Amino acid sequence: MNLRQMELVLKTAELKSFTKAANELKVPQPSLSQSILNLEKEIGMPLFNRTTNPVSLTHSGEIYCQKARLVFDILNDLNLELSEMGGAKSGKIRIGFSQNGYIMTPDVLPKFCKKFNKASIKILQVFSTLKIRKMLIDDEIDLGMLIFPIDTEGLKYEIIKTQEMFLALPILHPLSQKYKGQKNPKISLKDVKDEKFILPKQNQRSRILFDEIFKRANIKPEILCETETFDIANSIVASGVGACFTIPEFIKEDKKDKITLFDINEPSLNKTLILAYKEDKKPSNLMLEFIKMAKEC
Repeated sequence: MNLRQMELVLKTAELKSFTKAANELKVPQPSLSQSILNLEKEIGMPLFNRTTNPVSLTHSGEIYCQKARLVFDILNDLNLELSEMGGAKSGKIRIGFSQNGYIMTPDVLPKFCKKFNKASIKILQVFSTLKIRKMLIDDEIDLGMLIFPIDTEGLKYEIIKTQEMFLALPILHPLSQKYKGQKNPKISLKDVKDEKFILPKQNQRSRILFDEIFKRANIKPEILCETETFDIANSIVASGVGACFTIPEFIKEDKKDKITLFDINEPSLNKTLILAYKEDKKPSNLMLEFIKMAKEC
């Protein structure tokens, strides 16, 4: 049994004629008939009723054709996928990401660019995730790294990873000394109500989240500094001053031993990174490959 025999049987069944099938496939009719006879001998049962006009399938022939069509469907899918993979090598993709999105997946961009070095890859760093969302809707980029919570109307997305956010204090802070040696000890936000905080600027989405947390705890924080980046906030705390909210991946290596991270038991602080694309846009193979690699990193 081979693919050529399957093709002969399917065409004969479709046209209900050995002669018509042979003509369409451009093979001698005796050769086609003999190939089908050899197949019938191999499987031990007839596939066609040759006494009818036009010829018709036997019950065994109907089952054979049903399975043969599945085989060709699978082969077509395989060829399409391989073709798309080849196209990914020289395709085009535009990816927008924020600083926080990049920090949460630092390895994916270099690995992707190396693997698809013949593709046209355009990377855009965008400060605001709201701007990235607008660029997706306006079809200015193909993929965007967004962080929940965010409005996803008009978008489809894949969750890449969720990171827990902690409260950061200087390593010599009394609470750091009290819980010295413990990993992410649990404390209450009220335990640091008198601290000076380094918080995002008012126009940033994360600031809204932090303000809500302070409001629920009935705390009016004293603000030491308002900044646009986690890096600056972490650096100030590492210098021995203030408190901030941060994610471990956002802390540079030379600052990690100067900061203690505390769990304040606030699930809303967690950050979930997603890769989104426009809802009515079919994702290209390059887009799917990037999503796959981001999940693996």
